Amino acid sequence: MKIALLGAPGTGKTELRLALKQRLQFANIEVRDIPHAVEIRHLEPYHVALLCGLDLPDSRRLEQGQRHTHLERDVIDLSIRRQLDEAGIPYQVVYGLGSARVDNALYAIARQTPNLVTHPSRPEVLNRWAGPCERCADAQCEHRLFSDLLKQKSC
Repeated sequence: MKIALLGAPGTGKTELRLALKQRLQFANIEVRDIPHAVEIRHLEPYHVALLCGLDLPDSRRLEQGQRHTHLERDVIDLSIRRQLDEAGIPYQVVYGLGSARVDNALYAIARQTPNLVTHPSRPEVLNRWAGPCERCADAQCEHRLFSDLLKQKSC
């Protein structure tokens, strides 16, 4: 099985690759760090594509010698996402610091390849918001939201 790690500079791809390689060493799984300058549509097929999120603190990135600005990283991240979408490659974004990032990556791998990797190392995170969307700008949705609030207030 092959896993592709993608992400803008300073997103911890190398650190994550090394950690995954260590954790998955007995599972015959290859983890590759894909340079952000590579055209994704020309990549060989991968079973899982993981995109490293832009959540690492600036101090951590500077320790690693990464000097890209937030705007440069955002542009590169958007370019990678656009290429993945245009190529029709499913991917999952991985966030977290240290071992949490590794656990989240392992969870994403297990979810995408349930027969190849052992069970996820953390429980499923459920969506906390179950009501009407507060940002959709749908008039019917807003009407329902405010009607429900008025009903609660009158009770």
